[in-house]
Amino acid sequence: MILRLLASRRASQRANEQLLKLYWNRAAVKRELRDLRRERYELLDKLKEQDLAIARAKEQLEGLERLLTNPVAAANAMVYFQLRHLWNTSAERLEQFVRDLEVQREKRERAALREAALAKRGRRLDAIAAKLAELEHKSAGIADEQARLEQRLARSNFVLRLIRGPRLKRRIAQLAKGKAVLAARIDELKILIDKIEGEPLPELEGLSLDSRRLINAAAIAFAQHLVVHFAEHDLAQLAKTCTERPVGEMKFGDRAACDRMVERIRERTTALKRDNLAEAVRRRTEMLMPQLRYRDENDSVPLVECVDEIPVIGNEATRRGSDAPLRLNVLAEDYWELLTVLR
Repeated sequence: MILRLLASRRASQRANEQLLKLYWNRAAVKRELRDLRRERYELLDKLKEQDLAIARAKEQLEGLERLLTNPVAAANAMVYFQLRHLWNTSAERLEQFVRDLEVQREKRERAALREAALAKRGRRLDAIAAKLAELEHKSAGIADEQARLEQRLARSNFVLRLIRGPRLKRRIAQLAKGKAVLAARIDELKILIDKIEGEPLPELEGLSLDSRRLINAAAIAFAQHLVVHFAEHDLAQLAKTCTERPVGEMKFGDRAACDRMVERIRERTTALKRDNLAEAVRRRTEMLMPQLRYRDENDSVPLVECVDEIPVIGNEATRRGSDAPLRLNVLAEDYWELLTVLR
């Protein structure tokens, strides 16, 4: 009877476990189905967006094809895309300049951080080494005294051992105990030295505020230099306008005027490669930094009104025929995608 009850109870328990497994399996299947449905809807939305993008690209291509059938419109389109290319390559130059400067500052700050950490570690090790040398000197002195007393005890005759022996033995025991204490302390200091020497050097968690401010000032100076360089024939302003308006809305004149504009773009682009860009940006950065102000002491991006004008320096004035500053704010107008590279 008892065996049948136990068998029945086990069978009922197994059935309950199977039902519970089925319930959890059903819940898991429902979750997976819900996730698949959500993924399907997301994919459908992306597909719709892609279809719209393809439709827009097709419409733009058809519009460009219509433009190219007209020689004058085609010449204007050529200027338009030359100016777009000028903008894009200038933005890439600026981005690469900031990236290189950031790597340089990170390397310098990491070296300074590690040098400071090694100097601090050296001072700690020097202090421990001095303490270790002191303890080892004391231990050596105790060992010498212990050896001297042990020799004295060993050379004593029977009578002297009876008289002086107990006192010498007590002193020798005290010295041995003191030497053991010093040995333990010396071992602790040696372990501490190994531990300090094995400590990892700190890693740079991020650029300092001064470095970020310097990088941002140099980025603004770089953007200003590009504006001054392409200010002739308003190439900088036209390049920016081309990023804001479609090709069909931009007119640069007849075919001859467009040819001249293309030639000017190429001339100024080639001239930029010949310039000592690093030196020009360095001088402009040094001129710019004293006038920069910030919203608070922790902000690395200067206030927009600090750079309302672009001073013309060095041989830039000779090329422009004037040393009057340009009334243009590269930060407010986001020239060459400047805002995307600021740190």
